[in-house]
Amino acid sequence: MKKNVLTSVILVGFIASQFSCIIPDAYAFRLTRKQKKEAGFLNTAQISFDEKQYEVAIEYYTKAIEINPDNAESYAKRGNAEFLNGNYKDAVKDYSKAIELDPNRVNTYYNRGIAKANLSAYEEVVDDYSKEIEINPDNANAYLNRGTTKVLLKQYDSAIEDFSKVIELDSENALAYYNRGIAQRNLNNYEKAIEDYSKVIELDDKNIEAYNNRGVAKFYLKDYSGAIEDYTKVVGLDKNFKSVYFNLGIAKLGIQQYEDAVLDFTKELELNPENDSAYYERAIAEAKLDHNVSAIDDYTKAIEINPDNAEYYSERGAIISKTEGDLQQALQDLNKAIELDDKDSEKYLTRAIIYCKLKMYLPAIDDLNISINIEPNKTQAYDLRSYAINSLNAVDKKDNK
Repeated sequence: MKKNVLTSVILVGFIASQFSCIIPDAYAFRLTRKQKKEAGFLNTAQISFDEKQYEVAIEYYTKAIEINPDNAESYAKRGNAEFLNGNYKDAVKDYSKAIELDPNRVNTYYNRGIAKANLSAYEEVVDDYSKEIEINPDNANAYLNRGTTKVLLKQYDSAIEDFSKVIELDSENALAYYNRGIAQRNLNNYEKAIEDYSKVIELDDKNIEAYNNRGVAKFYLKDYSGAIEDYTKVVGLDKNFKSVYFNLGIAKLGIQQYEDAVLDFTKELELNPENDSAYYERAIAEAKLDHNVSAIDDYTKAIEINPDNAEYYSERGAIISKTEGDLQQALQDLNKAIELDDKDSEKYLTRAIIYCKLKMYLPAIDDLNISINIEPNKTQAYDLRSYAINSLNAVDKKDNK
């Protein structure tokens, strides 16, 4: 089973600010009475916005819009207030109206893209960032967030192009290197991912996410010692960082430091007692140390938390069989494992071993035939099938005497 190394989520840029709509007193005498009233509402709205009183700001932007429904800035500003108040659908409506009134307004497509991202409308988000880039080709944040969205859409190659453009515009943009590293890792370009995370660390040597994700990339390159070094750095920066002890544990499994791995998984479970993967991995380490009772207990706990994982049943059944425990229980575990995953030749092989121990040679032969059909080069399955056939023939001869 592929190790489920846990990584950090990708980050998204902040909403862009827009120019102030407050009108200097020196120009007030030029305004009509209606314009002065609109300006007063806009000024009050801006002050409320700056004080993070977003509902009040929305109220006064609405009053200004009632006076002058053709002012794109009023809609854009109200959209910002709606966004920061968590009203993403209303924010999209306001940004759309601002765009309708002023299609070339800088940052409005960008802000609408962020609002849509919060509504998970990612295809539309890419379109908005692309439009923003047409208007303002030097907007690094637009490239950054478009790349981020493409990662969410699994368009990794295109995302890398966007992050590279950000770096071209701003060579010290740590977030661009970080997110490009995530895209590279998703393409299994682990060396390039490590380069990007290393650049982040060069720019910010306290960046916990970068150390963690560089450790993940090193793990997949089987540089377990390097991964342990990075995860240890994470612990030094934040001993409660999510899943770092889990990641440390599986890296130590890679270099066969089983006792240390058990300690790390135990620490992970102290912080996150519902992590079924930690119980599973600790069971593997315990089994390597021949602590079979503890391993079975951990597999059982993993199953209690996640009863739909075929591997948990398969591994528990295998270790029960190996230790000559309750073979009927082992058989039940493999039956359940195959029910959940009937495409794994190893599970049929394991069940066939249990059948042979129970002297049930016919079903063992059936399972071995399936195992060989799935994986034709599985030598152990051929050898066991020969044993099962010979044993069955011996039984038949004995019965016919």
